[in-house]
Amino acid sequence: MILVVGATGQLGSLVVERLREAGTAVRAMVRDPGTAQDIAATGAELVTADLRHEATLDAALDGIETVVATANVVAPTRPGDTTAALDAGYRALVARATDRGVRRFLLASIPVSAVDGQVPVARGKRQLEGLLADSGLSYAAIRFPPFIEVWLALVGSALPLDGESRPTLERPYGFLRTFRRLTGRTVERHGVMLVPGRASARNAFISVRDVARLMAAAVDEGTVSGCVEIGGPEILSWQDVAAIFGRVLDRRVRVIGTPAAAFAVPQRLLAPLAPSVSDILGLNRFMAASETPWETADVADRLGVTGMRTVEQVLREKAALPAPV
Repeated sequence: MILVVGATGQLGSLVVERLREAGTAVRAMVRDPGTAQDIAATGAELVTADLRHEATLDAALDGIETVVATANVVAPTRPGDTTAALDAGYRALVARATDRGVRRFLLASIPVSAVDGQVPVARGKRQLEGLLADSGLSYAAIRFPPFIEVWLALVGSALPLDGESRPTLERPYGFLRTFRRLTGRTVERHGVMLVPGRASARNAFISVRDVARLMAAAVDEGTVSGCVEIGGPEILSWQDVAAIFGRVLDRRVRVIGTPAAAFAVPQRLLAPLAPSVSDILGLNRFMAASETPWETADVADRLGVTGMRTVEQVLREKAALPAPV
């Protein structure tokens, strides 16, 4: 049986869905079963556990062969949902998984950047990767580039969120809701994309649905191991993305970039006062300082995942959806 940690999140719920479609036995780790009935409807077994409460993890791990870890606190929904608490919870999960005979551990990770040491989310990922490398478990930490359905919304568009059942950016988190209210439609209304970093920065943008396919395919030992980079089917600059938005929306879209240094001071000042806001600024600093011009089709082929969707495919599919009532 496979345990999916973060099963009610945007990525985790899709991983559960993909594994269940393949007939795989899945246990979905959730904090509130009442909010996970759609997850239960896939045939997954629900278990109530919380990374912040180590004593709850043993029941979740009982009889588990593989752990798929997707939980994050990018948009916290409860007091105490901090990066430090998440990191501590993951350390406990790895230790208990090792003790209980779990064979394999998959981690959804992020690229390496020059500012990893100054960005708590990135620093935590690097530490967890090191912990897994020393654990004796079969593991894969799969480093993914920016998700189309997340980062193309964060730069000022509502379109990437259309049709998403559990979007991270629509979690009930006050700061993010205010930010989205102010900037969530700058592309549609003003033809402006507000991007972290240079407009020419290049990334192998990937759909979260393809990320779920890749994670589900990687549960088997003998597929991928260690720290692995897997990108989407094309490498685009933010200028390229703006041109695609322009074609889909039939309007000119221009890019305004913000250098990584512009996020550093408010990130540092807000850390003791509003750590979750500081973490979001840190993530933007991380994005501004990193690029993912990865050619990784061979790794996707090894996992048997083909036909990954391009940015234009995703946006056109969403533009064709019926308008919400």
